[in-house]
Amino acid sequence: MKTQIIPYQKSGVLERMYGKTRGGILQGLTISKNNIIFFLISFLLGRVSLFGGLMPFGLAFYGAAITSNANRLMTAAAVVIGMATGGARGELYTALTFMALYTMLTKLFKSLKEKEDIRHSAIGLISVAVPQIILAGFQGFLMYDVLMALFHSSLVFSMIYIFRRSVPLIEGIKKKSVLTNEEMISAAMIAAISLSGLGGINIFGTSLVNVLGILAVLLLTFGAGPGMGAAVGVIVGLVINLSNPVTPLVIGTYAFCGLMAGLFRSLGKVGTAAGFVVANAVLTLYINGSTEVLIHIKDIVPASIMFMVIPKKIIEDMFGAFALQTATSKGKVSYSDRIKELTVERLSNFARAFEELSKTFSEISETKMVTNKQDISSLFDRVADKVCKDCSLCLHCWDRNFYNTYQVMFKIVESLEKKGWIDENDIPVYFMERCERIGEFVKQVNNVYELFKVDMVWKNRIGESRGLISQQLDGLSKVVSNLAIEIDNEIKFKGDMEDVLLSELENKGIKANDVVIYENKWGKYEVNIFHEGCAGANKCLDLIEEMASSALGRRMIRDKNECVHNHRTGICNLKLVEEEVFNITTGMARRSKYEDQVSGDNYSFMNTGAGKYILALSDGMGTGQAASSQSKVAINLLEQFMETGFDQDTAIKLINSILVLKSDDDSFATIDLSAIDLYDGKIEFVKIGAAPTFIKKENKVEVVKTISLPAGILSNIETELVCKNAGNGDFMIMVTDGIIDSFKLEEGGEQNLIKFIEDIDSINPQEIADLILAEAHSKCKDKPVDDMTVLVAKVWKR
Repeated sequence: MKTQIIPYQKSGVLERMYGKTRGGILQGLTISKNNIIFFLISFLLGRVSLFGGLMPFGLAFYGAAITSNANRLMTAAAVVIGMATGGARGELYTALTFMALYTMLTKLFKSLKEKEDIRHSAIGLISVAVPQIILAGFQGFLMYDVLMALFHSSLVFSMIYIFRRSVPLIEGIKKKSVLTNEEMISAAMIAAISLSGLGGINIFGTSLVNVLGILAVLLLTFGAGPGMGAAVGVIVGLVINLSNPVTPLVIGTYAFCGLMAGLFRSLGKVGTAAGFVVANAVLTLYINGSTEVLIHIKDIVPASIMFMVIPKKIIEDMFGAFALQTATSKGKVSYSDRIKELTVERLSNFARAFEELSKTFSEISETKMVTNKQDISSLFDRVADKVCKDCSLCLHCWDRNFYNTYQVMFKIVESLEKKGWIDENDIPVYFMERCERIGEFVKQVNNVYELFKVDMVWKNRIGESRGLISQQLDGLSKVVSNLAIEIDNEIKFKGDMEDVLLSELENKGIKANDVVIYENKWGKYEVNIFHEGCAGANKCLDLIEEMASSALGRRMIRDKNECVHNHRTGICNLKLVEEEVFNITTGMARRSKYEDQVSGDNYSFMNTGAGKYILALSDGMGTGQAASSQSKVAINLLEQFMETGFDQDTAIKLINSILVLKSDDDSFATIDLSAIDLYDGKIEFVKIGAAPTFIKKENKVEVVKTISLPAGILSNIETELVCKNAGNGDFMIMVTDGIIDSFKLEEGGEQNLIKFIEDIDSINPQEIADLILAEAHSKCKDKPVDDMTVLVAKVWKR
């Protein structure tokens, strides 16, 4: 019998670490979808660094992915390659040691099943801390190195815990149509930080990170709404700040742009992209004064084009899970509240930052009208340098008799401040007798003082501009702060009413998937009903309105003329809002001073959709195109600000500051604003240099007037709010100066106009406007003294 010698097979280190398979150590290195995805993510995360050296994200992803089906060796290699291409040197030692320790420790504690996420995170912390502490010991055990080691290991601990939430989603094991909040945040962070790994890559001068970041914000905003847009905007802003450190304001800018883009997503992809652009433009105007954009248009344009090209169905399929992320299982912690708190906190911090900037600009914006000792010294030095420098008596005047010379100079300054110039009569006799260049001295004093006055004018102009910027920043701070308050306000859902209405709909044969009823910030009910479509027949609309009104005890009407139909799901969304008590019918008539010129007056009628109806009228200085340009700017800005949710005072002050910066000294525009509450009939008037407004009631005419200068003249402007109540059938009549001046051509002036309005019998607002304009035109003998415009609004109950 032969003795068989069985050779000893030594198990290699890599084989022990990464596991032996039938195909050997390289068996898992096949090119599969999962391996490619994990390789790319690992490579990109490995490239990302913090504070110029720490590279925790690649290590954290390796730790999170170690239990997945992806090949460990490929993942490890991708992380190392990414770190190497990202500029790592000493960090490679930490990475290799981490991977060896982490792999061995996870195998050692594999039997522990409780709190698996915490266990993996703790192992990651130890696996980073050990090599980092050892390295710190070799470098002298400095406190800084120890603290950085602890910080690095803590980051890896946190990131492993977060990344493990989405690793099953990436490898496709956990296929879901609905994501929990944890999974959504984890996936978004992996995607965003991976995006940062592309930092430094530019195509035709355009940053690839910025373009893809903007595209991500647009896609998620369009697919999941404004809340997701704001959250992703914060993440993208942080990521871009990681790859290319810029001003922290960019982080808030991405969040605000995502929020605004989401508000416009009902207008489709064009509206979403336009909302992003408009938000960026508004913040750029307020922060940088339009000198440098916060998010460059060269990054927005390619991202918007890519966004437009991607089909809507693909976006819905890709991000539908994010839109439905609220469907988390019962008993889990609600992260929506945390996201809300985070958004409110960031917006509040953003508002405080604007407020501090406003205070800073306000402190440095004080204009200087008189000279101080420093200015006088500078004036003396410049005169002495031009006249006395090479004079033989220079030493005598400016050294031995320095005090006497300075006394002469102060007397000269007194004459300069009184007259603006000096001659030889303003100089003491003893100084004239001693000075050999008295003529040249007088000439240079006058020249230098003229330059000094010009310099002072420009310094004051700069100070005034800083004051205007301070006002704009303060206004923006209030808007962002109010937005934070709105987000923080708890929405009052009416669950009992929802159940009642849902039951009534089912009884009437209307198959409703969901009913949402809540009370908005104005205390009014809003209803969203999701029900099966009727192929555009709209047979159910009137019936649903009637049932909703009965269930809520308030008259509810459609917010839009028809349902919003989702062609993919076949579900209709019908939104109902409380019917407004009052309605507005308007009329307008105007005439230019010269028939061949455009009118310098501009106006606007606008329903804000929040129970307010706005009438605005602006009269530019003079007539023609220049005047029209000024008033058009005022009206356009007013429309934008009011639609966005600015209050009247903030909107007026912002418009005034913009007009001051935009216009010449002799250009301005009046602003006449009336806001009618369609629920209680209260009217708020704000007048900036505007003509009186007349309220025609059944038996009298009330006049609303204030005294103030037009917008665009003074940098500081105070608004006076006048409140009146309108009843059923009342008319509100707004006019420009051209109408008032025409009636003033005859004795009685403004009283003639009041009497004429009292005597009008018509109940048609357009006819009333035409009658007033015709009467004014006849008063001036068909030769208008100015552009004339009349706005008439009739208030009536529904």
